[in-house]
Amino acid sequence: MKSLLASLDPDVVANLPLAEQAAIARMVEMDATLATPATFATKCSHGLWQPYRHLVYTSDRIVAMIEHDACDLLIVEEPVRHGKSELCSRWTPAWYILRHGGKVGLASYEADFAATHGRRAREIVNEYASTFGVEIDNSSKAAARWELKGGRGSMWTAGAGGPITGKGADVLILDDPIKNAEEANSEVVRNGLWEWWNTTFLTRRDSKLTKVIVIMSRWHSDDVVARLVAHLGGMRIERLRLPALAEDSDLLGRRPGEALCPERFDEQTLSGIRADIGPHAWAALYQQRPILAGGGLFKRANFRYFTSVTGNDTTYHQLGSHLVDEAECWRFATMDPAYTSRRRSDFTALCVWAVAPTDPPSLMLLDVRRVRVEAVEHARMVEEAWDTWHPAWIGIERQNATLTLFTEVQRRGVVVRELRPDRNKIARAETAAALMESGRIWFPAGAPWLAELEDELLTFPVGAHDDQVDCVAYAGIELAQGTVRARRIHREPTTLDERAWECLERRTKRSRYHPVMGRI
Repeated sequence: MKSLLASLDPDVVANLPLAEQAAIARMVEMDATLATPATFATKCSHGLWQPYRHLVYTSDRIVAMIEHDACDLLIVEEPVRHGKSELCSRWTPAWYILRHGGKVGLASYEADFAATHGRRAREIVNEYASTFGVEIDNSSKAAARWELKGGRGSMWTAGAGGPITGKGADVLILDDPIKNAEEANSEVVRNGLWEWWNTTFLTRRDSKLTKVIVIMSRWHSDDVVARLVAHLGGMRIERLRLPALAEDSDLLGRRPGEALCPERFDEQTLSGIRADIGPHAWAALYQQRPILAGGGLFKRANFRYFTSVTGNDTTYHQLGSHLVDEAECWRFATMDPAYTSRRRSDFTALCVWAVAPTDPPSLMLLDVRRVRVEAVEHARMVEEAWDTWHPAWIGIERQNATLTLFTEVQRRGVVVRELRPDRNKIARAETAAALMESGRIWFPAGAPWLAELEDELLTFPVGAHDDQVDCVAYAGIELAQGTVRARRIHREPTTLDERAWECLERRTKRSRYHPVMGRI
């Protein structure tokens, strides 16, 4: 129909009888409505389905796969509650059946849940059946299996892992085959699902032209998506990974940190969600970057937090059962510089630390600065930290490009030290991980940059960035080597009585004789 309509000369159409012109106009409108799943949903949802940018992009990639043979398998990785199932598992089957008259098969984690998608797709087709000249066969219109009269299209649904005997499809859709974190963390469940994928689900392809769509919010680093990417087989795969907050090389061209669907979940809302659900669930379900089984090198259970209170011009920090006087803490900083501010580059990170006089000494993280800046901005960044926090020194990772930075900031009075990357990143981070496990690294509760730091630690070494991890690693090495330590302060007595007792205490220590207790 599309090629026929495109070839019609408008002047010829204008000279046709009005009835024929009206028929052609209806055909043109129908063709425009069925151009893509997104246009179909926009025009036929009565305004309920909104053509958000990421959904329109997903729709276009589905059309490219089905109508232009761009790939055989489309993996759609998008965060929860962002509309991927509504588009891919309801509007796409209805669109495909009305436009191409083919067979669609859909599976999800439970047969009943999969049937809800089938029921909704059937309702959509039934509502617009007369418009497109089709009719649902009354003898086969159950939610789990229905078809059009004359064999002009059909859909069946099933539960992932269950039987699909006698059913074939031109388009196969697998929508969230894992129900929850408990199933995702079960190796038995994952292995069983992978076996079902290979021996049952893929065998439902009616021909070599059958297309497959996998829709997932990631739960585990060894899930179906991970195994598909690792075991390509003979299928051409396109991976459509759209995290809630953009990372480098974003498919939509977003800036890093930009929300996927700000109309529904803007950056502030997503930040609140991240704080509520924790870094592990955030990385998996929203960023589509599940953490390795076991949590990687840094464990969530080992994170400890301190609180601070100021009174009478004195600040105290509560580290578990320890109450630490700020005046007894010794400050230093660690810095991991990057040398370009381009979108794909690493960040420059600078962490300010205090050594707390616990037994043994602990590290308190006071501030984190993490930005993409050009090399010429590094000196200003160092000087701002120096003027704000007054550390004893700032340690900077030694690279050939940092030699000029050392000279420049030293000339301005900043005390700097070289941090030598003599081991690989994982080996360097092991010391800090051990210190965290023993309760000797503390983070400030409620710091605005804390969630981002925790995300990076928990996803290390498979995360997108590790600049903050390097700063933490270097600080841990300094503490372990004893090059940084807390300071004990001596407070002068302020009253005559206090001075007398102070004098008596010093005399007692020298002579080992107490005027009341005698020899001690």
